[in-house]
Amino acid sequence: MSDTPTQAPILDRPVTIDFISDVICPWCYVGFRALVTACVTRGEVPTHLSMRPFELDPTTPKEGADRRARLLAKFGGDEARLKEISQALVDAGLRVGIEFNFDAIKTTPNTRDCHRLLRWARSAGVEVECAEALFQAYHVEGEDLSQSSTLVSIARGLGMDGDLVARLLASDADVAPVEQELEIAQRMGVTGVPTVLFNQSFAVVGAQGVETFVSALDRARAEQVTAPQPAAPGTN
Repeated sequence: MSDTPTQAPILDRPVTIDFISDVICPWCYVGFRALVTACVTRGEVPTHLSMRPFELDPTTPKEGADRRARLLAKFGGDEARLKEISQALVDAGLRVGIEFNFDAIKTTPNTRDCHRLLRWARSAGVEVECAEALFQAYHVEGEDLSQSSTLVSIARGLGMDGDLVARLLASDADVAPVEQELEIAQRMGVTGVPTVLFNQSFAVVGAQGVETFVSALDRARAEQVTAPQPAAPGTN
């Protein structure tokens, strides 16, 4: 039996997906749900989904800000326009099983701590579940994600060590890595989210439908299968 290491068969290698988003972005939630549905639809294709940070408004104070006031300021006080956009989001959400409840959301949080929690959830093996929980807590239940107690409760619900998460949130743990990932997204030219990278090869931008993400998975898999593979050690 040879001790020479061999590469994993190409069909065993997962399609890597980097989902760049902010948990307070409703279109990101729509896109996330569509992507997850696409992955289920193409269940025969192994995937590895990682959540990557983006901040819609990094100037938001740590304690959060009044959401309605901010939105009205963004749209120049145009209530009709705000209502129109909200309805479009409600309709888009229903298509992927999300029941947006914008009236329940009172506070726009600074999401730096949310992104830190997602990193810890990755280490615990529940990153995708944590993303869904954060999206759901904010957009459907109107939870205040600026409160550490809210994030600790979400972590506990995922089977994470709540006491440890509370201590980490009270520290500067993983602030630097999150900032580095934010800078990477900026250098990549990401200005809108969601932005979804497949195999670090191509991107799908925006809250696309399930069919678009299925096509992206098919493309990523096809490129993976047809790409030239490096020769195994000792074969040259």
